[in-house]
Amino acid sequence: MQISDRPLTVTNSTLSTLIAELGAECSRVQALINQLQLPSLTTNQQAEILGELLAATVHLHTHCDMDFQTLLADEMEKLPDEQK
Repeated sequence: MQISDRPLTVTNSTLSTLIAELGAECSRVQALINQLQLPSLTTNQQAEILGELLAATVHLHTHCDMDFQTLLADEMEKLPDEQK
């Protein structure tokens, strides 16, 4: 089973969906970076990859807005204190 196939342990369904989408977009960014490392890319291929990488980073930037950060902070607040 891949990590992406496992359920998330967060209680907020919106946050769970956003985290899954974030993971998918991060995987996409990593794939684009890997493509940029390929030898012998044509100028057109490099331009296409860089354009896709630009779009992905803009998406990540908008995805990780204050609402997302607030959902994360709220989820953290729900965690029980650890007993030592």
